Amino acid sequence: MTVPPAVARARFARFIARALRDARERGMTDTQIKAATGISPSTFHKWQSGEGGLPKWEKVAAFCTGLEIPVSAGAAALGISDRAREPEPEPTEDPDLRRLGRILRDPNVPESEKQAIRHTIRMLARATRADTEQP
Repeated sequence: MTVPPAVARARFARFIARALRDARERGMTDTQIKAATGISPSTFHKWQSGEGGLPKWEKVAAFCTGLEIPVSAGAAALGISDRAREPEPEPTEDPDLRRLGRILRDPNVPESEKQAIRHTIRMLARATRADTEQP
């Protein structure tokens, strides 16, 4: 069953609003969202407001991939249930862990900050291990 374009735009606008809210809760700015997705802020703000026509699938897929959202969720928001263009990727790790990985690989982040992150991760791992080893 085909979803009317107006309904698809409204659903997609809600989907984009949730995605942007979640990205901002993780501390992302519009500039960082653009860097992660390749989609300009003016475009994703138009999507959020429901302006214009339906977006191109490639842009939706890039937006979802960049924000670590299942591409199938973007398809569902557009009313596309039989999307077989790409296989669904394997489940990925926690978004916070991916973010830490990006920070640790970023050449612009000071080494002292990276060392502090690594130290904190090691302490948490030791504390968790100690908790599980006690009778």
